[in-house]
Amino acid sequence: MTDSIYTINYPPYQLPFIVIGIGFEENQPHIYRKDGHNTHQIFLCKSGEGTLKVNDKTYIITKNTYFYLEPNVFHEYYGNTEFWELVWISFSGNHIVDTLNELKFNSSMVGSCDNSNRLQALFHKIYITLKTDESSGKTICSNLLYEILIDLSINSQIRLTNKNSNSYSITDRVKSYIDDHYAQELTIDELAELVNITPQHLCRLFKHSLNMRPFEYLAMKRMQQAKNLLSNTKLHVNEISQMVGYHDCSYFCYLFKKYEMISASEFRGLKFIKTIE
Repeated sequence: MTDSIYTINYPPYQLPFIVIGIGFEENQPHIYRKDGHNTHQIFLCKSGEGTLKVNDKTYIITKNTYFYLEPNVFHEYYGNTEFWELVWISFSGNHIVDTLNELKFNSSMVGSCDNSNRLQALFHKIYITLKTDESSGKTICSNLLYEILIDLSINSQIRLTNKNSNSYSITDRVKSYIDDHYAQELTIDELAELVNITPQHLCRLFKHSLNMRPFEYLAMKRMQQAKNLLSNTKLHVNEISQMVGYHDCSYFCYLFKKYEMISASEFRGLKFIKTIE
């Protein structure tokens, strides 16, 4: 089954991210584009196996693998199994190239992700929002697309780094520790002791690998978990604050608005649709 939707009219103002099209391919057909596609594209594999050829390289694309294709670059992809299921999104936006470069999407690339269910939910929310054609739908989709890009940048960038490098092993170990203990009180000294380096050196390695400091990553991890709880539970904001590691609810609300540009209550009020697995 193939299902897709395309934006007919752009918003009356310039958004940093504009969703051009989004779709779901139950069995992805063979695609060969000599001159590439005229927009940026991201694909996420839900099941099966396929082959991607881009930038004179060949990649095997399996479940929980994604690939980003920059505009106007030759590429070819096709299934290797009876069914190869992909979800995809094409997009543009105001100053999009500068933003993608900052997030390390410098050229067409392949990566793996450990948050596939969340990404599929975000794809689904964009699809539903565009299909209902709400007046604010394109603006909401701009925000959701940004979440997808941030998630991919944070949760897969290390895996695309040279795994033989010392900076990979250190940042990956600290990142994994934060993922498992984000709800606890963590200190920079504690994180540095895990890998036997100074706090200053740890901050430099994190900045080099992820373009952020360890506690910036911790805050974004906590915000991600808070959004999941706000979307999928009826817990009070104060309870959610405690569950993600903030004992001061006022400070949590301040950080949430700083990172998400809306309050936690406003975020909960948005119409979110759960992905039906």
